[in-house]
Amino acid sequence: MSGDTPRQINMGRGVHGLGATMLSDTDLKVTDLYNVRHERGLAPKPGVVISMPIPTAILVDAGGTVRWIDQAENYQRRSHPDRVLAALDANLPAAG
Repeated sequence: MSGDTPRQINMGRGVHGLGATMLSDTDLKVTDLYNVRHERGLAPKPGVVISMPIPTAILVDAGGTVRWIDQAENYQRRSHPDRVLAALDANLPAAG
């Protein structure tokens, strides 16, 4: 999820090497639904609050059960791929 517009997301794909599908959530309704709003450390000047989703990886199984959540402390950091792969291995049955 991103607070950016679809156009901003598409423009950033090449710059940031995005390969994942991104959801534009400019009004933060989905962000609030998952309770992952981040409102700290982003102000361009004192007294200004900028809201955005906290970088969060959520692993949901086929039945809709949340199996694992990893949430960043720093909005510029994401879950390391090795950490996500380990969560997949630990929480989901092997396809077969």
